Amino acid sequence: MPKVLDDEQIFRAVIQHVSENGYSGSTTKEMAAAAGISEVSLFRKYGSKENLVKASISYIVGQVDLKSAGLYTGDVHADLTRMVRTYHDLAHEYGDFFSVMIFEMQRHLDLLDIVNEPFDIVLSYVKLMARYQNEGLLVKEHPLIAWASLVSPILIAFNMQKVVPDYGLQIGDVRDHVTNFLAGRLNKGNTSS
Repeated sequence: MPKVLDDEQIFRAVIQHVSENGYSGSTTKEMAAAAGISEVSLFRKYGSKENLVKASISYIVGQVDLKSAGLYTGDVHADLTRMVRTYHDLAHEYGDFFSVMIFEMQRHLDLLDIVNEPFDIVLSYVKLMARYQNEGLLVKEHPLIAWASLVSPILIAFNMQKVVPDYGLQIGDVRDHVTNFLAGRLNKGNTSS
């Protein structure tokens, strides 16, 4: 009877291996060994390194529940807090992996297909920002810039903590971060927030 492959074990091994060695520096043979399975078994199940990493990203999306972070409820503070908290959790759990993938995408545009799912999710967050702008709750600016202004401090703090851990750069309370963000971006002409 063939061995049942534990997808979570495989995905965790792939994520760890890519985080440490980069996408280009990771082979399917090494990833299979890290997962405790044969390379043949890995290819039978996933077909290619690209499919394996794409499946690992889908695993992350489900674990962190990235999709529901961009849902609209009509409460701008609650919606943005949920988004920031999700990014905070993502950075702490999988930040190394995504930092590596983002860096390598700049040199290997063929990797863009692998990250379609997270990019589609980011687009849903940008649409959420645009919706609140269209409702008059947030000031008008490019919604991608608004979204990046909201979540970038979390990603920067995460990366800087690794580079200069004694500097003390970190995001404190997520709700306070959103409150401060909104202090500069709430449409002052609309008081219905």
